[in-house]
Amino acid sequence: MKTIVSILVVILVAAGILFFTRTGSDKKEVTDHDDIVESYEIYPGAVADKIKNREDFVLLDVRTPEEYEVVHLQGATLLPVQKLSQESLNDINLGQDEKDREIIIYCRSGARSKTAYDIMSSLGYTNIKSIAGGMIHWEEDGYPYTEIGEYNPKEQASMMKDSDGAHISFDRTIHDFGVIPQYGGIVETIFNINNNGNKVLEIGELTTSCSCTSAKISNSSIEPGDSALLTVVFDPDFHEEPLDVFKRTVFIPSNDQNTPEAIVSIQVDIEEGK
Repeated sequence: MKTIVSILVVILVAAGILFFTRTGSDKKEVTDHDDIVESYEIYPGAVADKIKNREDFVLLDVRTPEEYEVVHLQGATLLPVQKLSQESLNDINLGQDEKDREIIIYCRSGARSKTAYDIMSSLGYTNIKSIAGGMIHWEEDGYPYTEIGEYNPKEQASMMKDSDGAHISFDRTIHDFGVIPQYGGIVETIFNINNNGNKVLEIGELTTSCSCTSAKISNSSIEPGDSALLTVVFDPDFHEEPLDVFKRTVFIPSNDQNTPEAIVSIQVDIEEGK
């Protein structure tokens, strides 16, 4: 009997040590998405919620201008990590007075934003996080609040000042149809248009870059916090198209003062003669 008791005691002690090791020393955090992120990271969904709730924080994109132009998070400030310094942070209005400001950093995969996190921490910034998995993770999970286009510092500064009114955003800004047959009939996809502002979003007349593509919206007046469906239709046999992969664009005018003409795109590769 004493032997059995001794064995049980050893097992319980070992279990306690294991529990302490896995909990007391683990610096990783479990998000409400049941995903584990490092202590310096934040889950993409948590950032999407912050954007949706119009919380006051700064999005800092530390990729290259070329990557930013392809796709970036709405309202993000661009500062490539290789140029990151106290001087360059001062230049984008993130100087000494902003060192306690909430700043969320992101890159393509999370590697460069970790480097930026380390640099900014060493400079005394106290309220910073890195988006886990970067833009790749963001797009894999299909979070909205992305846009395309070159970085415009003046436009960005104006956007940060003017937070009142209607604000347009999308669940994504590009859809890839992949390879489709020329004679297989039309294809279509649906984008979600969201109003993240505090006034009604009024959508104007939709136009497209080419007559092979058409678009319609389910509701041209979108209340704050609501969304509408944008249906985009492409006809692969409407007329002669370019070889290989190409894009077509939908232009969406609205009363969003920061984005008076938003765009979404489709990408397609037509299998000629099929």
